[in-house]
Amino acid sequence: MGEEVIRTVEAYISALAAKDISVAPLHPDVTFESPLSPPIQGLDAVRQAFAGFFPAMKGIHVSRHIANGEWCATLFEMETPFCTLPMVDWFHVVDGQIKSIRVYFDPRPIVEGLSKAAQAEVSK
Repeated sequence: MGEEVIRTVEAYISALAAKDISVAPLHPDVTFESPLSPPIQGLDAVRQAFAGFFPAMKGIHVSRHIANGEWCATLFEMETPFCTLPMVDWFHVVDGQIKSIRVYFDPRPIVEGLSKAAQAEVSK
């Protein structure tokens, strides 16, 4: 079971890296939680949220997956224009589809980067 869960998560990571979430194996009732957004429910809403942050994503480097039953934690770094963010995503995989994603990271570099970008724009 662990290998199937990891394959499903890797398919999601590949879709994320390609900035094409439409090919990710997401459940129709998928939920997504992150430090920078309220909980998001449903495939269309989750896809829309991802489309919003794709421009800030420059690369993904996975260091490991830790799977246990239907659950998988994936440790990786995401490159952004502001910094490289260490992250952990916690996935619940049911029948080859991701039912939930909970993202853990320190949001301060992104918040600070967005604030500086906004200040620079105002200064123009």
